[in-house]
Amino acid sequence: LSYSKAKVLRVIDDQSKKDETTNRYYGVQSLYVEILDGSYKNKKVYIDNYLSTTHNVRLKNGETFIACIDNPESDNTLITAYNYYRTPYIYGFVGLLLIIILMIGKSKGMRTIISLAFTLYAIVGLLLPMIFSGFSPIISTIFIVILTTGYSLFMLNGASIKTWVAVIATSLGVIISGLSFLVLSQLIHISGFNTDQAEALIIISQQTGLKINEVLFSGILISGLGAVMDVGMSIASSLYEVKALNPQITKSQLFKSGINIGKDMIGTMCNTLILAFTGSSMTILFFAYQIQYPQLMNSDFIAIEIAQGITGTLGIILTVPIGALLCSLLYHKHLKAS
Repeated sequence: LSYSKAKVLRVIDDQSKKDETTNRYYGVQSLYVEILDGSYKNKKVYIDNYLSTTHNVRLKNGETFIACIDNPESDNTLITAYNYYRTPYIYGFVGLLLIIILMIGKSKGMRTIISLAFTLYAIVGLLLPMIFSGFSPIISTIFIVILTTGYSLFMLNGASIKTWVAVIATSLGVIISGLSFLVLSQLIHISGFNTDQAEALIIISQQTGLKINEVLFSGILISGLGAVMDVGMSIASSLYEVKALNPQITKSQLFKSGINIGKDMIGTMCNTLILAFTGSSMTILFFAYQIQYPQLMNSDFIAIEIAQGITGTLGIILTVPIGALLCSLLYHKHLKAS
């Protein structure tokens, strides 16, 4: 298979009809299209575009779309409409987001963009190749999490004592989340083989060194990193201001202040436990078919979602006392010395 950009030169016949209930079109379109890139560039062909509930790419004259070219090197090549051409709109809104970040954040906005780019590079350019090369996803992900956390926070906030506190607290919180997931996953017998993508992962593992049973761990750490980083930095920054305004505050008082500040964060972050699995369409499907409670709660999908929600929230919550403890110890020494 290959995928190329194509353009509808003319809609020859359109027998599709709109279903008012689902607001989708059903039927078939006959199209005269031109392939715009790839080995079939400038080739003009007639294709049939079948519209169904799951494939509902209804095209118009002059519209650009993505064509799927099956068996491109043979005489039995089949060209179909794969999907809408969405890239310009995605890039446009990404550009708009970056402009707004720069306008509001100024120099810090630029550092935010740089740290975000580094994080994406670390995941796509470092973590994934390491995992595909046979390195342990557990060790690789822990390394990347610490690397991206340190780079992002130092880039955004500079080399200060509160940045060090935030980096250490965030790293420990994420690692605790991941290790607790490892323990829970062993107890309830879940791994990468229990996911919906298991078959695709097996095929990939046959051609690479991918260790499927550890893949879920990587997802837990990466997905929880942003929330844990937010809590870690908030605790570190808040207590830094408290200590700076009241240098005479004791270690225990500073620690208690951190816990009190973190209580409000914990109250909102605990929603992660519920939203982690109730927002999925699969959960809605289970309830729609009136799946029995024992079957529902012990299914692979629900077990994975609950495990992710519990361990992710656990890491977020424990970041609060870890950050408060680090602040009470390090700020007291640092600000006293200064």
